[in-house]
Amino acid sequence: MNRILRRLRLRPVSYSSSRRMRYTALAIFLLITLTFFLPLRTKQDLIANGSSSPSKFRIQFAFQGESRSARRIRQHRQQQVRQAFLHAWKGYKKYGWLHDEVTPLSGRHRDPYVGWAATLVEGLDSLYIIGLQHEFDSALEALKSINFSRPNAERVPVFETTIRYLGGLLGAYDVSGGKYPLLLQKADQLGEFLLQAFNTPNGIPVPYYWWQRGNQGLEGEGGVLVAQIGSLSLEFTRLAQLTGKQKYLDGLWPSQVDTRGPSFDGSAFTLGAWADSLYEYLPKEHLLLNGKTDQYLQMYRAALDSAVKYHLFRPKTPGDQDILFPGSLEARGNGQAALRTEVQHLACFVGGMVGLGARLNDSPEELAIAIKLTEGCVWAYQNTASGIMPEVFYIDDCPSDGSCEWTDEGHVEPGHEYGFTRILDTSYQLRPEAIESVFIMYRLTGNPIWQEKGWNMFQAIMKHTMTPIGNARIRDVTDAEPKQDDSMESFWLAETLKYFYLLFSEPDLVSLDNFVL
Repeated sequence: MNRILRRLRLRPVSYSSSRRMRYTALAIFLLITLTFFLPLRTKQDLIANGSSSPSKFRIQFAFQGESRSARRIRQHRQQQVRQAFLHAWKGYKKYGWLHDEVTPLSGRHRDPYVGWAATLVEGLDSLYIIGLQHEFDSALEALKSINFSRPNAERVPVFETTIRYLGGLLGAYDVSGGKYPLLLQKADQLGEFLLQAFNTPNGIPVPYYWWQRGNQGLEGEGGVLVAQIGSLSLEFTRLAQLTGKQKYLDGLWPSQVDTRGPSFDGSAFTLGAWADSLYEYLPKEHLLLNGKTDQYLQMYRAALDSAVKYHLFRPKTPGDQDILFPGSLEARGNGQAALRTEVQHLACFVGGMVGLGARLNDSPEELAIAIKLTEGCVWAYQNTASGIMPEVFYIDDCPSDGSCEWTDEGHVEPGHEYGFTRILDTSYQLRPEAIESVFIMYRLTGNPIWQEKGWNMFQAIMKHTMTPIGNARIRDVTDAEPKQDDSMESFWLAETLKYFYLLFSEPDLVSLDNFVL
């Protein structure tokens, strides 16, 4: 354990290390392409081992019950989350029904994701989990009117459409036990449409599909965010398992940033925006396939090893907190690569990812890293005037050798923002990543301290984001009374509040032994 943690005090990476990382990326790309050409029998095996087979993995802690007082507190908090969800859902239903988003201040609506009612579709599984059956039935009835073969926009963002719509439909189908065939029918309809985005010369999907332009709408691009084209596997694999259609397993793992062909020119490496879900999907794909292939677990292990070496760092904080953050890495061929101690709220999923991977690898050392990463994001919530983590900030890293003592010289301290060197983006966009990891840590460890941390986060978020219609993003978390912006993305209901609700639920509700979230 000490050996691993010593490696987390990062040093600048030499050019040879940068070159080695590119070779590793190329090797991963070649490994990824094997998925395109899996033997037919292998694909049939993967489809056959869908929901019918019990999971061979045990992820959750063996919970042993709770005291009467603990149950009372937990259930009260769960009801508070339920009421928050219902409040925002009713605001959407009144002002944004069958549109992608409601605007929580002005009471209008927006359609940034093709206009297929993203909040409705993505929130279906949350409705069912929370037990809002009447609202769930109403949403199902409205779903009948949505034609997923014909977008309400000229350009279809393939990644966003896959995770919000296809993921929402499949998630609701699974958590409801397959009782509503309409959900799978609509998912299959959407899957057939999205497969057209893969009809490119190299099989790598276009990030944006201009569906009315024929072949001209399938032209690849340079500078594509790797998450856009590398985070499609879970949804299409599950669709293949549920429908038996092998074609949904093809062409899912491009590696880098050029859809016209692999390009490994010097660039930045990150676990946050642009790449986040690519890495997140690796251990989850292994779980979804019930370990029938080690390909994704091998890729995850390679990614984790590089992350430990190059990305994760211990920050300088008041009180010398024993926490970790994922930074980013600039690795360019004309000079030395170096760690950038830029921390993103988006990257807070890493703690949960490493925790799940720790269970797959049966590694207490990795679980210790996961806990420290999640503690890092909790620390970032606790140390702003609003009690909410900024979207992007910088913080000093501890040196590889010597003292890690924090001083306030050169640090940002409006209110009581202690420890941050610079806050690049002060907003909070109702994001779920931090509470997702807190929820996973609770389910992995059984330690109720994570429920306390999550409750403090929930109270701060509700205090500053609630509006008469729903919940709004806020501009400046360093302000004790931050101003609100007129935006409520669909993931607020589909993810953020769902994870808060599950944190205070009995552990067999959506058990991580049975579901891949």
